[in-house]
Amino acid sequence: MLESPQTIVDNRSASIFGRLWNRWHDKRRRDRARARSQVRFRLTREGVHYIGILLFIFLGALLRDVNLLILLAGAMIGLLLLQWRFNTRTLIGLTAQRYLPRNSFVGVETSIEMRVANPKVWLGAWLILVEEPLQKRRPNVVKLIEKGTTVVDEIPPKGARSSKYQLTFHQRGEYLIGPTTISTRFPLALGRGSRTLDNQTNITIFPKLGQLSSLANGLFQQQQQGAAQAARSVGLHEADFYGLRPWSTGDSKRWIHWRTTARLGELSVRQFERRQSQRVCVLLDLYGPPQRKNGNNEHVERCISFLSTLANHSARHGSDRLAVGIAAAENFALPSVQGNVLVENLLNRLATIDASPKPDLVEALRGLTIPLQNNPHLLVISTRSNQTQWLREQFRGQATGRLLARLKVKWLDASQAELEPYFSWN
Repeated sequence: MLESPQTIVDNRSASIFGRLWNRWHDKRRRDRARARSQVRFRLTREGVHYIGILLFIFLGALLRDVNLLILLAGAMIGLLLLQWRFNTRTLIGLTAQRYLPRNSFVGVETSIEMRVANPKVWLGAWLILVEEPLQKRRPNVVKLIEKGTTVVDEIPPKGARSSKYQLTFHQRGEYLIGPTTISTRFPLALGRGSRTLDNQTNITIFPKLGQLSSLANGLFQQQQQGAAQAARSVGLHEADFYGLRPWSTGDSKRWIHWRTTARLGELSVRQFERRQSQRVCVLLDLYGPPQRKNGNNEHVERCISFLSTLANHSARHGSDRLAVGIAAAENFALPSVQGNVLVENLLNRLATIDASPKPDLVEALRGLTIPLQNNPHLLVISTRSNQTQWLREQFRGQATGRLLARLKVKWLDASQAELEPYFSWN
């Protein structure tokens, strides 16, 4: 279908206007970045007092016609100009590079290293203050009052120096660190020169880890029947060495313990004990209002922390497998969480997830269909009362409904303190 001439003209005008708008927007962004990176100078409190004394002396010299006071005022003006010139020249060219981990945990002290380099040939830098503002981006945007601060004593010409500061985050989420502001008041503290660098970066804060109690083993023991078949196929690399025994026909030569063989004069081999693999299917139901700036929902945070602790426990025991379905503001399912990489992926998602007044349990449960076929035990971590009967009605007459009918569901309601026997948060 051919377009009319008027339509072609309108599309061409829209494309020209779009290009002009993008060009203007890019130029404005560059101008803002350039203006922010320029060295700014302002008087300190001491500098304001210094200006007051200078004006008093200068006015007294004019009114009384005292030449000595005029010379004194001129010398004081020279010191102020020296402060301005030294501050601006010191900060020009300085670069700051940040070294920090990709992620950390709530309540764990995080160390961040700042390396400041000075490319100038003759002029060094002294008493450089490094400040970095913090902003929480997800699950809700909060600009924090606190900031990371450290001081670099001296940076020689053509040299670099490092300094560290520590941060302790009290809420999970994705945080934005930066941009870095470097400043100095050296040498007279009459003014403060500052310069902002364009080096923002993100850090993910994982949920707080707790401690599983001895009763928590009961949650896993009910999964062992479903994992018994898998345990028989576990390789020797997943077994524990616990003793020695004499050689038997069929033993591998790799199992021979040569030191014991040489001492006893007969072949001795290592003996291994196989661990039974455990499979855990977990459904996380985050029912509640979204996170607000003034605080978090304690029950939601406790459920997220409990699941994070289970995942961390699964990572420490390589033979264990965890299947996770999450119903919240964002629904997703991870049918197999095994190993440090997959556990870290789960923790990344849990760090930024938010509760929902209408979590989609049906969709989250569909993502666990395959794991539940091999292990008909479901552990539900929720912030509300048992919804098992409602779920069965939703799947009535479907294949998932027949699967749900034979499931053994363990529903733990955090609002009723049902997590307390299994999990310690503090």
